[in-house]
Amino acid sequence: MTVRTLQLDFLQPTGRRSRLGSWLLLVGAIAAVAAMAYQNHLAGEVAARDARLTALRGIANRSLPALSGQDSDTPEMRDQIKKANAVLQVMNVPWGELFAAIESAEDGTVALLAVQPDPRSRSVLIGGEARTLPAVLAYMARLERTNRLRDVVLVNHEVKSKEPGQPIGFTLSAGWREQR
Repeated sequence: MTVRTLQLDFLQPTGRRSRLGSWLLLVGAIAAVAAMAYQNHLAGEVAARDARLTALRGIANRSLPALSGQDSDTPEMRDQIKKANAVLQVMNVPWGELFAAIESAEDGTVALLAVQPDPRSRSVLIGGEARTLPAVLAYMARLERTNRLRDVVLVNHEVKSKEPGQPIGFTLSAGWREQR
């Protein structure tokens, strides 16, 4: 039994394997550069869309000025201006923030049935139902804690004894704060 000698060659011969590795390295580097260029392009698009979104939010959040009439206007024209100003007041209601504040106070114990803003007095009437009066009072406290609504008052309530579960119908009044 003879023992064979083991020969180790730590140097790879130049040939097909080393060329394949070089080509793979080159293709990988090109792919990495292309991916970085595409990522840079996408980052530019995101920045442009963010700027556009900011501009659109600024347009949406601006309040529209009231129209004013002139002394020479006809009575019909003055009436049209009053109607246009009423529409502008409704358009200037901060709907998004108002609904966000009302929805943030929800906890599942109260069902909202109506939201009626009054732009002139900067107040809102909220109608709904709850299972218990303490649930209504807790909802009022949560509304008061929002940074958008203030002076939340229970306008009326009634126990609906003819309905199953005898829910409590209520109407709340609250003013809203301007946030600019």
